[in-house]
Amino acid sequence: MAIVNQHINDFLDYYLNLNEPQYAVLLSGKWGSGKTHFIEQFKSEHTNIRVVKISLFGLKSKEDIHKKIVLEQFTFPKTSESIAKNLNGVLEKFTGINLNLTLSDISVESAIKHVGKKKTVFVFDDLERMEMSFSEAFGYINQLVEDYGQKVIFIADDTHLKDREEYQQFKEKIIGKTFQIEQDFDIAFTSFINELKNSKEILQNNQSIIKTVFNMAGYKNLRILRQGMLDFDRLIGSFEDKFKNHIELMREIIQIFFALTFETKSGKLDIQALQEITMLRVGRMLNEEKADEELTPIEKVFTKYSFLSYELLLSNESWIDFFTKGILSLAKISTELNRSRYFLQEQREEWVKLWHYMRIEEDEFQNALQETREKIVKNEYKKPEVVLHIAGILLSLSDREMIIDSKEKIIDDLKKYIDLNTKNWDDLDKVDHHELSWNHSSLGYMSEKTEEFISIRDYLVDKAEEIRRERLKEKGDRLITYLSENNINELLDMLVAERNKEILYRLPVFKFIEPQVFFDALLRVENKNIRDVFEILKNRYRSISAYEKESVLEELNFWKEISNIVNAYSVKVPYKIKDVWIKTHLRTIVENDIIEKIEKEKNHVE
Repeated sequence: MAIVNQHINDFLDYYLNLNEPQYAVLLSGKWGSGKTHFIEQFKSEHTNIRVVKISLFGLKSKEDIHKKIVLEQFTFPKTSESIAKNLNGVLEKFTGINLNLTLSDISVESAIKHVGKKKTVFVFDDLERMEMSFSEAFGYINQLVEDYGQKVIFIADDTHLKDREEYQQFKEKIIGKTFQIEQDFDIAFTSFINELKNSKEILQNNQSIIKTVFNMAGYKNLRILRQGMLDFDRLIGSFEDKFKNHIELMREIIQIFFALTFETKSGKLDIQALQEITMLRVGRMLNEEKADEELTPIEKVFTKYSFLSYELLLSNESWIDFFTKGILSLAKISTELNRSRYFLQEQREEWVKLWHYMRIEEDEFQNALQETREKIVKNEYKKPEVVLHIAGILLSLSDREMIIDSKEKIIDDLKKYIDLNTKNWDDLDKVDHHELSWNHSSLGYMSEKTEEFISIRDYLVDKAEEIRRERLKEKGDRLITYLSENNINELLDMLVAERNKEILYRLPVFKFIEPQVFFDALLRVENKNIRDVFEILKNRYRSISAYEKESVLEELNFWKEISNIVNAYSVKVPYKIKDVWIKTHLRTIVENDIIEKIEKEKNHVE
């Protein structure tokens, strides 16, 4: 056993060799300090001693304690059916008579004698969490100590008990020696490591790093350490071998992971607060100083753990997903770690190297800057988020006077680039403030809270919206084709937000469709599909009060014209099935679920 608690171990050896000590021993320590682990280690090293461990948690009477002791001494299976079945069998074996007794009828003395001459120690855990009075518990346990000469060890956090007068009286009468368990990191770590499958060697090699972070956290909670090690073992299972074998990368990942683990599992940090890192970065750039009591939880974490940087290797989104959902995809991890500074040399993306400009050498910086400028001139950047990254990087370099370009020139040049290239960008339909805010990489946007960056981002989003509107006529024609061909799945992809295929759910595509053409296409929809089509239309306007769907209000005139067409639709008795769909259901949907809602919302907006 480790030297940190060796004096306790030595005393317990002495205590257990006493004939009838007539007192109990208390091992005290806070939750997670290693009390239970200490006892388990002691038990494994003293196989000649029978340890009867009883949790007092939730016990309401001395009868509850008695029953637990009897069950442990006779080693009954712990289900009620097996207890009932075996109890009298054991009694009959020793008495020769089937007495049909219950557990309460077995005396403490009989239970003790059952184990013979083997040394026994009774360990009572969770003293502070029992529900009976100390006087009742004392009366029973004192019988073990004084009347039957048994050795008793209590495990508790007595800081929760010191203010209770009843406890003080209990302690004075029955507890002869009290020890404070000191958290023993090394012994616990060695024990926990044997439970791991994927990360045993990696964590062993970084034990000193984990111990340093553990001490910096200051919570001294070995249970949280164990939970963290098990979680890390699961996380590392999603890493490629090249990442696991990278010593420096693993060291930093371990530091970040355990810092976040200790803070979140101790209840000091909500992992969602990682979204505030951008504001924290801006505050540091502006040299904002705050008193300790003014710091937010995430600011306190970055202050406590000096090794943390704003690049957490995995994206904030990924860390949040892991700590809230417990999952990460191999592809996502690989993408983000490949973009870390540890694998910069493997990247073809020069702007990523430039993002890390404070950590690369001057020649590499100048080459990356030159390559980035050349690609801008050649219009080679097709991803809008990359354009925004470049904007932030250049603004940051200008702010530090590392390039001669003024911020005004950077804004002007990038707006011209946006004008020339927006139509050719990848995933143009998904360019909006929400998508760009996540940026789907582990790198945050530099300068993103500055007026200059915001002006470029807003210009980019507005330009994308302008081009999407220019394409609405073509989208409308495609919608009519899908409708005429009864291609409901494609129609859903176009108009339903949850399908995440297009953003027409918030653009006024019907404004660019001829009402009569749309009505004629409806008539070609098969009866088995028409209800689905109507539901799509109803759902489109169900929540138009949402800000991002205000543009669909522009479709009011289209639907008024459809209403006129429906009302003028001539049918003869007997009605055909399609006639009922149009004259009854479509009329109700258009007038009540679409026009009425649009007009109500237009009045609200105006």
